[in-house]
Amino acid sequence: MGKGKDLFGHYNDLAKAKGPESEESKYAGVLFQALLMVGERKVFELLEEAEETGKMLKLQTSGNGADNPDRPSNIVLVDKD
Repeated sequence: MGKGKDLFGHYNDLAKAKGPESEESKYAGVLFQALLMVGERKVFELLEEAEETGKMLKLQTSGNGADNPDRPSNIVLVDKD
């Protein structure tokens, strides 16, 4: 889990360096929201898996929420663009 924690910190450092409108900042926001949704352990594990497979984390919406259909409901690994 140490590597996942280091990756989380790395992406946050990149976001700070690149600024609030950067892709790095948007990805750091995804990671933080994922952390709130599923907790540290799961996010760090997913970050390690993403690093090993060349993928990245993405928030997935169900589109079913009556109050907010854009609310994330899941975290998935996707290919990097």
